[in-house]
Amino acid sequence: MNEQNHSEETLLIAKHLSGETTHTEEEALQRWISLSNDNEQIYLKFKRVYEVSGKIYDRSAVDSLGIDVEREWNHFVNEVEHKRKTIEFKPQSKGSAWLKIAAALLLLIASGIVINYFVGKGGEQIYQTAENTEVINLPDGSVVSLNRHSTLIVKNSFAKKERTVELLGEAFFEVTPDQQKPFIIGMDKAEVTVLGTSFNVRNLDYQNEVEVVVETGVVKLKPKELNQSVELRAGEKGTYRKKEKQLVSTINTDANFLSWKTKNMVFSNTSLKSVVETLRATYGVEIVISADVSDECEVTVTFENQPLEIVLKVLESTLNLTYTREGNKIEITGAGC
Repeated sequence: MNEQNHSEETLLIAKHLSGETTHTEEEALQRWISLSNDNEQIYLKFKRVYEVSGKIYDRSAVDSLGIDVEREWNHFVNEVEHKRKTIEFKPQSKGSAWLKIAAALLLLIASGIVINYFVGKGGEQIYQTAENTEVINLPDGSVVSLNRHSTLIVKNSFAKKERTVELLGEAFFEVTPDQQKPFIIGMDKAEVTVLGTSFNVRNLDYQNEVEVVVETGVVKLKPKELNQSVELRAGEKGTYRKKEKQLVSTINTDANFLSWKTKNMVFSNTSLKSVVETLRATYGVEIVISADVSDECEVTVTFENQPLEIVLKVLESTLNLTYTREGNKIEITGAGC
């Protein structure tokens, strides 16, 4: 089911979240939720979006996406007015809180800037991100920053005997110390075990490597296919090459390994090609270099939590770049170096 194709249910959910449903409407909503697991998941998604978005119509968040709010709002109201049957709907109440919430929920979900959370089989909690990053607070006080297009599964037995999660994608973990309950991150080809530390894990399904970079503490990386493991300390990186079944540890030399989370980037005599790779990972955009750029085209600059527009402007003036941009697609057409 697509939640955007259920205007009446959307309105009922919005009225429910804002506490404005009548007794009859509340019963109708509960009946609809109980009809199928799909309906329940739609309700839980709207509820999660409502909680994440601060329980308000966040105009600034939507504006930053380049969405024409008034046009979308009018389209939404017209659609609801056309399809209304059981829900009391009055066009003159356009400014009411629950209608604003309904429109905001649809916009935020469609934009992909909020997390998708649902309960899987066996009661495990599943978190998925789209074009957004998300911070997840676990029951033991540990904090997980989940990168774009990533999935975190928290086992229903979490924090009972051990603390076990599964990761597909990339995440930064800040684990609360507990000597009695190790924190275990399961992946398809390896697992990471810690007691209390902070580190970044990258396990992308389209890449051959599992990578762990430690910021504080000690982390153990153990491939499932090898009878060996490696202990990593602050400043070290562990890499498991899946196809070769090779496990190595090195000093981490990538100062920008966490830029996707912090938006802080340091470039020191860094080639434009390497800069572009970092920008792709940091901002989740598609950048291509169509011009013939020399490897000697380098830049030295530091960015601290700057929007992509500012970064591009600085590079434009520093390297005499020319580029075009359409949404999340950027093409570098020339460089004066």
